[in-house]
Amino acid sequence: MGQDQRVPLAEYEMALSVYAPEKYADYMRGKAKEQRKETDLVKKKLESYAALQRKIDNKNQRLKTLKASIGSTSSQNLTGMPGGGGNRESEEERYLIRVDDLERSIERLEQEERDLLDELEALIEQLENPDEQTVIEMRYIDRLRWWPICAALYSKEPDYEEKADKYLKRTFRIHGSALQSLARVYCKDSLE
Repeated sequence: MGQDQRVPLAEYEMALSVYAPEKYADYMRGKAKEQRKETDLVKKKLESYAALQRKIDNKNQRLKTLKASIGSTSSQNLTGMPGGGGNRESEEERYLIRVDDLERSIERLEQEERDLLDELEALIEQLENPDEQTVIEMRYIDRLRWWPICAALYSKEPDYEEKADKYLKRTFRIHGSALQSLARVYCKDSLE
């Protein structure tokens, strides 16, 4: 019996639950905590995509505002007092430089967004359950709220209207299951 004497995990857990219930409870709490850390890691990765999209949206809005302010009446002299002509020109130049910098920053962020989207889509594609894929894509890629996601999954059910809350809870369970499945895939890919 000098060979590998490891006990299969399922047998170990069973024996632990029967002969040392306190240790088994501690073991299971540790296992659940580790799983939460893994799902939190995946959730952060998914949420980083939405944050990046928001950052791009904000910068685009800032760019639009900045472009609108170039040459607007706010930069004109409305006091009637004589002003230096060179000052206005340098102010417009500064605006144009900021516009150019902002446009380049947006381009870099958009490339980062495309790369992250490719990575997330490859990860999501590995989910076996199509409902899990749908929930994750709609929640984190499409940035939808829970009710539209629920409706996409279950609105064709005959009792959807009267049991919508039940279907929403089911959507939450699918989301949790999807995060756990993604965590397994993500951690497996990280180890390879």
